Amino acid sequence: MIDLHTHLLPYWDDGAEDWEEMLKMAEIARDDGVGKIVLTPHMYRLNKYGDDMGVLERKMDQFRDWVKDFPIEFYKGAEVYIHHEIVENIKRNDLAVNGSSYVFVEFPAENVMSGVKDLFYRIMLAGYIPIISHPERNLVFGERPEILYELVEMGSLAQVTTKSLTGEFGRQTKKASRLFLENNLVHLIASDAHDADKRPPVLSKGVRAAAKVVGEEKAVAMVTEIPQAILDNKCIPDWGDPIRPR
Repeated sequence: MIDLHTHLLPYWDDGAEDWEEMLKMAEIARDDGVGKIVLTPHMYRLNKYGDDMGVLERKMDQFRDWVKDFPIEFYKGAEVYIHHEIVENIKRNDLAVNGSSYVFVEFPAENVMSGVKDLFYRIMLAGYIPIISHPERNLVFGERPEILYELVEMGSLAQVTTKSLTGEFGRQTKKASRLFLENNLVHLIASDAHDADKRPPVLSKGVRAAAKVVGEEKAVAMVTEIPQAILDNKCIPDWGDPIRPR
């Protein structure tokens, strides 16, 4: 399996606290059957170094030294908090997943900014494909899923989180996850792991939960062939067009 959204990088954001916890998280992922992990440290929110790319690169280099013999392939990415200068910052700082055209975009938990369709159009015009991080945990997407539909219809992708699918983030989040699955509005399952205990890098539970909604074949594809296409900078496999939710 491939986990495209994690916070394993220590000493940067609210993810792993130190190198020892990072290794614990990596071991949990390996034991769960994960073979590839993308590091997606927070950018423009919740990091400790003011988005200093020099510091981030040094920490990435340290990370590579720590895991050079570990039996998982690690890749570089970022989780970019949505803001009006997002296009320029993605370009300037190479924030896409594994140098591809795909980039994680995070919304605040309680709103979706006005003009978001125009902003996403600018992102796509610059050659990037936004992957919306955990839309099921956004209050507006949950209450007005047609907004998510419009962004996906434009060409965006979206990622659902394991703990949302299993109900560990609450009943409403689980309900939104199911609605988005039923209407082809999410394309990936990821862990969004932050630590080894409360938010570990586990995908298998999410796959089992998603399989009850979309079937095992598609649920497995959401952690294998679809994320692999993103790593390879290819078009994702076609698993159906988005449906406008009622």
